[in-house]
Amino acid sequence: MIPFRKNSIKILIISLVFLTTASWSVTANASVASASVIGDFANLVNFFNKNVIGQIKNDFCRNYILGLSGGDWKENEIRSKIGKRICTAYSADLSSAEKIAKEIVDSLNNSVEFSGTEKPGTTTVNNPSPYVYIPENAPSSGTDLNSGQVIYWTNLERLNNFGTSLNLKENNLLKNIAAIRVNDMFSLQYFEHNSPTGDNVSKEAIKNGYQYITIGENIALGNFGGSKELVDAWMNSPGHRANILNKNYTEIGVYASQGVYRGQDVWIAAQIFGKPMAGCREPDISLRDKISKYKVSAESLMNSIKKIDEELKVITSTQEYNLKVAERNTIAGLYNNLAAEIKVLVAEYNKQASDYNNCIKTF
Repeated sequence: MIPFRKNSIKILIISLVFLTTASWSVTANASVASASVIGDFANLVNFFNKNVIGQIKNDFCRNYILGLSGGDWKENEIRSKIGKRICTAYSADLSSAEKIAKEIVDSLNNSVEFSGTEKPGTTTVNNPSPYVYIPENAPSSGTDLNSGQVIYWTNLERLNNFGTSLNLKENNLLKNIAAIRVNDMFSLQYFEHNSPTGDNVSKEAIKNGYQYITIGENIALGNFGGSKELVDAWMNSPGHRANILNKNYTEIGVYASQGVYRGQDVWIAAQIFGKPMAGCREPDISLRDKISKYKVSAESLMNSIKKIDEELKVITSTQEYNLKVAERNTIAGLYNNLAAEIKVLVAEYNKQASDYNNCIKTF
C-alpha cells in the first residue's frame, strides 16, 4: 500500500480554501487589474492546483481506495467520508498494478523444477579374485587372526596412502555377514566369492537387512603369521588392495576362523566393506508435497487476477473500477509472496536432492 502522508487531509482542506479565495480575488478585482496580471495569477493557480493539490489529492484518493478495499478505512470515519466526496471522479493509476504483474512468474510449471534423484548402485559389488596363501613351509596351524587387529592394520594402510584419516568403522552386521560367508566356505568346501548354492556377499547383505550403496569382499585362505601378515598379503594383490583403499567404503566387518579345508587345517578370513544407504539422506518428500500445495494456491491466485482483468474491461463505475484495481493489487502481492516462497522451498529441495545424489555416487 502507498504510504499515506500524515497531514494529507489537513493540507488538502487548506489548499481547497486557498483555491476558493484565489478564485474569488480574481473575480472581484477583474475590473481593476490588467489582463496580463490576471492571466499570470490564473496560471499560478492552475499550476498550484495541478502540481500541488493534484498530487495531494492523488495520494489521498489512492490511500482511500486501498484502505477502503482492504478494510483499514471504515465508511463512518471522517477520512472515508471526505474520500467519498472528493474521489468520485478519481481513476486509479494502473502502473503499480502493472509493475506487480511484471514481477509475477509467467509459468510456475516452468520455474518449479525438481532435481531428480538417482538410484543407488545396489548391484555394485567389488569381489577380486580369491587370494590363496598356502606356502609349502607354512605352519600347520598358523597364528590366530584377530578381527580387531585386521581392521587396525587395514585402517593404517588407508591412513598411510591417503595422508589423512579415512578409517573404516566396524559394523556388527557386516561382521555377521563375514562370518556367514566364512562358515559357508568351510561347510561346502569351496573358496570363491559365489557359493555353489548361488549365494554371495550381496545376497547375504540383502537377506540380513544391510541396505548398501556399494559393497565389497576380500577373502583369504591359508595359514598366516598374524593379522598384519594377512593384510600385507591382501595389499600385495591389486584387486584386494583396491578394496582396502576404496574411498567409497565407510564401514567394515571382519571374521576369520580355523577349520579343515580339503584335508588341510587352515584359516579362512573375510573382509566385508560397505557404504550404507542410511548414510545418505533422501530428499524430504513432505517438502515436495508442500511445494505442490503452494503451487495449486498460486495458480488459484493467478486465475483470480485474470478474472479481475476481464472484469475491469467492462466496469463503468469509477469507484467500482478503483476498488477492483485495489483488489487486483492485493491479490498480485499475495501471488508474488507465494511465488517467492515456492522458489525458496524448491531451492532447498533441489539442494537435498543434489546432496543425496552426490552421496550415493561411487568413484
